[in-house]
Amino acid sequence: MTQNQQIDMPLAETAGTRFLSQLAPGMSAVVVQLRAKGAIRQRLLEMGFIRGATLKVEKLAPMGDPMELVLKGYHLSLRRDEGACILVQPLAPSLG
Repeated sequence: MTQNQQIDMPLAETAGTRFLSQLAPGMSAVVVQLRAKGAIRQRLLEMGFIRGATLKVEKLAPMGDPMELVLKGYHLSLRRDEGACILVQPLAPSLG
């Protein structure tokens, strides 16, 4: 990984959690835990990646990096290696 120094800690005990970088376009999820430290952690928190925040993966760039997300009503692009520091709980797709 580049600047994304991960913290070695056990994964959250919630079944079905995965890293944001593993989500496909159209999937929604709730932020469970940030596994980054230092400046990257602070930057992610400032962007709104706080526990309980809901996000949606809008689309991926042609080579899969970066990914476009909708978080707190705004669109942002995030590199997949940054998304590998964010543990999320995928939400069931809504019908309708």
